[in-house]
Amino acid sequence: MKRLASILIILVPFILEACGTSKEQTQPPVPPPQQPETPISFKTSTDTIATSHRGEGRTGESAEADSGIRFMVQIGAFQDPVNASAVQGLARDRYHIPVLNDYHPVLKLYQVRIGFFEDYESARTFRSKLIQKHPKDYKDAWIVQLTR
Repeated sequence: MKRLASILIILVPFILEACGTSKEQTQPPVPPPQQPETPISFKTSTDTIATSHRGEGRTGESAEADSGIRFMVQIGAFQDPVNASAVQGLARDRYHIPVLNDYHPVLKLYQVRIGFFEDYESARTFRSKLIQKHPKDYKDAWIVQLTR
């Protein structure tokens, strides 16, 4: 028995050192370092222009005709924001006019539209020029009517 007690006296410090102190055991484990996620990088923007309303100060039917109705040519709708941004940038570089990249939350699509046109005929003419000059890129373009 004395021999067992003397062995325990010798071994206890080593056992405690190997097991750690109670302070170390109560600390939560440190999680392993995580790899940072690679962020998706894309650029969306909306071109803006200053406009004046020709109908301001006028009354009657002609003021109503000028107020708020605009047409644009939609050149694409994309689920991937990177694709939408690329199409927007290309159209902006080609035509140097406003190109909008709007997200539609219900459809979950980025809609890329170009130009602000006062009437349908102007938008139709522009769409025809788009298709004539770049048929592969804009063959599916269509005219949209915006109301305010």
